[in-house]
Amino acid sequence: MQLIKHLTITTLFLAALADVALAAAPEPPAPPSKPAAENDGLKMFLGSWTCAGTAMLGPDKTVEIKATAKVKNDLGGFWQSFVYTEQKAKDYPMAITAMGTWGWEAQSKKFVRAEFQSNGGYVTGTSTGWSGDTLTWDLEVSSFMGKMTAKHLFVKKSDKEFVHKMEAKMPGSPTSVPVFEVTCKK
Repeated sequence: MQLIKHLTITTLFLAALADVALAAAPEPPAPPSKPAAENDGLKMFLGSWTCAGTAMLGPDKTVEIKATAKVKNDLGGFWQSFVYTEQKAKDYPMAITAMGTWGWEAQSKKFVRAEFQSNGGYVTGTSTGWSGDTLTWDLEVSSFMGKMTAKHLFVKKSDKEFVHKMEAKMPGSPTSVPVFEVTCKK
């Protein structure tokens, strides 16, 4: 009998503690009703672009490439989606199409990015935003060559032109190497 009385008191005490804890829990914040103002920094990318530049094929070997890029607002303007399509050529058979999404992530106070490529690779990354006319992404890349880190820079030349270039630390390489440099125009 004593044990039942003790268990009943303990159960009532724990139930009261749970009620106090639930009553003290703060209300969750309301979801944002509109995209973060930081996303305005990505507006320059909206639209269709024609691109040309060079890509690395191996040590000290580059090739001319051509590509198109299409960028649009998605999911209520909270994100931008992009499709970047390189043209295959006789001397550039490994052309890829990349599709992805980027936008502002309020908790980390950074832009975030996810990208998937037609060669089975994928990319994730973050950026703290523009520094002058340069937007730098710190990336983790997974591709047929393995996992690597990379920097992807976008340099605004005007409202209708930007240059994007990437340097990556290839598996087994002690330093970063240029991967591509491409100019895109509206």
